[in-house]
Amino acid sequence: MEIKHAVISAAGLGNRLGLDMPKCLVELEGHALIYYLLKLLDDVQDIRIVVGFKEQQVIDYVRKIRPDATFVRNANYANSTNAYSLYLATRNLSNPFLSIDGDMYVEPESFLRFVDSCSKHKNLIGISKSFTQEAVFVELDKKQQMIEGFRRSPPDKYEWCGIAYFSDLKVSPNANFVYNEVEKMLPIAAEIVDVFEIDTPQDLDYLYRNFNREKQTEFFGEHKSLSNEAN
Repeated sequence: MEIKHAVISAAGLGNRLGLDMPKCLVELEGHALIYYLLKLLDDVQDIRIVVGFKEQQVIDYVRKIRPDATFVRNANYANSTNAYSLYLATRNLSNPFLSIDGDMYVEPESFLRFVDSCSKHKNLIGISKSFTQEAVFVELDKKQQMIEGFRRSPPDKYEWCGIAYFSDLKVSPNANFVYNEVEKMLPIAAEIVDVFEIDTPQDLDYLYRNFNREKQTEFFGEHKSLSNEAN
């Protein structure tokens, strides 16, 4: 399926990681996390990246890889959530779009399966086995195919993993969280995605220990030739 629009939310502070840098710029095998996301989105015509915390660092890095990317400034990044970032990036967009949090590594094969599934649904939420400390847990139907609800507690088997495809979502500028807006659309289809989300030093250590270099080489090419421009 051809996806023409994608939003990467990369405005947050990332306080729990403790590195004093945007989480999307955390290095993995010589490249920032956002590098791998941008490579997955190579065929997407319109890339919109929401920036805030140390925005110029993100802008400078991304421009070396996707000079055609559009940057959307969230000046209130310290006091807002991804919902406001998504509102800023899509308020004038009437076409379907892919939404991705910038603080994760997505297994390429899994991402391709998700994109393929987008052709079968107007709206689709990516889910993963629960792992993060402040997860938005999903309540699935008996067939484990549709999301019937969201909750913060008690924990459940699956959580929203920060990836979604929307055809008719309109985010309010006053929304608390994206899942609050999506609740109005339930039930909504779900697809399991293999992701590594980075919120804490423990998350980052887990990614380092489980990063599959062979898989990334299969999709992105040999590591040294991934992108000379990004180094």
